[in-house]
Amino acid sequence: MALFTPIAPSLATEGSSAGVSEGVVKAPPSAWYALIVLIIATVLGAVDKVVLTLLTEPVRLSLSLSDTQIGLLQGAGLVLFTGIATLPLGWLSDRYDRRVVLAACVVLWSAATGLRGTAEGYGVLFIASIGLGVGEAGLTPITNSMIPDLFPRAQRVFANAVFALSIIFGSALGALLGGSVVNLTDELRHLLPVSMQGYEAWRLTFFVMAATGIPVALLVLSIRGGRGGKGKAAPLSFDTVTPANAIGFREHLTTHWRTFAGLVIGFGLGAVGLSSIGTWLPVVAAREFGATPAEVGRGIGLAFLTGTLVGGALGVLVMRFVQRRMGPAAALRIIMLGNLSAALLSVLMLFMRSSTDVFMLLALLVVPLISGAVLLPNVLQDAAPAHLRARTIALLTMASLPFGVMGPLTVGLLSDSLKGSISGNSLATAVVITTLVGGVLGAMVLRATEGRFVRLMQAAQTTT
Repeated sequence: MALFTPIAPSLATEGSSAGVSEGVVKAPPSAWYALIVLIIATVLGAVDKVVLTLLTEPVRLSLSLSDTQIGLLQGAGLVLFTGIATLPLGWLSDRYDRRVVLAACVVLWSAATGLRGTAEGYGVLFIASIGLGVGEAGLTPITNSMIPDLFPRAQRVFANAVFALSIIFGSALGALLGGSVVNLTDELRHLLPVSMQGYEAWRLTFFVMAATGIPVALLVLSIRGGRGGKGKAAPLSFDTVTPANAIGFREHLTTHWRTFAGLVIGFGLGAVGLSSIGTWLPVVAAREFGATPAEVGRGIGLAFLTGTLVGGALGVLVMRFVQRRMGPAAALRIIMLGNLSAALLSVLMLFMRSSTDVFMLLALLVVPLISGAVLLPNVLQDAAPAHLRARTIALLTMASLPFGVMGPLTVGLLSDSLKGSISGNSLATAVVITTLVGGVLGAMVLRATEGRFVRLMQAAQTTT
């Protein structure tokens, strides 16, 4: 679940936790090292996730999968179990050493990636997607809880912006690296043991990606401290002191449940279609226009890089212009309008005539989405007091999981049902219908939730 935070000076400069004078104290080099490691782990997760998208057509042809089955892999297999596992992992990261929890997550999703390469049928592929989803479920609550532990508020906005942009670039890098790994693995096939040289390229690619998990897990364990329970406090911890009269988790949810419901439904409806764009556009490029996995990887990677650069700059400029007029509500407006704009622009998908058109449209769609995405980490952190942060993030993520399941699955079902009944591209038509309906309804819900959202963040700031 993605929320957003006010960057208005009135809220960004409120009191410091634990009596630290944040105008003087700055994060040490170890905090920036930790941020780099978190970025590396997040990029690895992005690569492992996007590789299946790039290899969808070879896997589909090899295992004789339908679009509905592919939609289930991306929806129920990945998103659903990611959501289910998020709350338990958030609870663990609030109580135990977050480094250990995150390292275990890296090992789990890497093992699941390797399991994909052994699949001889849909069942094993689905189980592997569950493993990948459960492993990656820890990324959002753990990383968004560690950053406030490592950086004072005066530096946190910058650290969050760096992390958010790194995640976005990680998706682009994931596509670029994923396509390159597919080609490189095939070219170096002769160096493998004889027993593996006959494997299909997509299987070898999954094995290669799985092997990178162990060194990344060791890097996570090398971070100095992780702020968990049982006395494992980090050397630098700006947001970890729990007041004696601190609000409880149940009370926090009960007090603000209407706001949380509005945010989950509003963003969830928008995500129904927008998540399907990233899942299905690469498939359209491969199936309808004959793009190879390497071409899809390069095209998606360049589209994300271009869209991110333009969208990030646009988001910063717009935020500076509107925050004086709208205050804490500015971020919500930017994200809401960005999602709505992308939904409306998705109609252009019906006029694509080549894989180049697909990649250009993806870059165009990324711009309004990225304009607001750089604000999301701050929102996740400020929607709850520090001692409830990981659990609140995890619960919001879990509550939004039905929408994540609906997106790819709805498009797959629509595509299968429209085949033969329309003259155009049934898959592109299904994506457009899903995206438009979800985007418009989601924007309406977010607009109605705006006032409550501002009050929620102000309350979370005063209880931290």
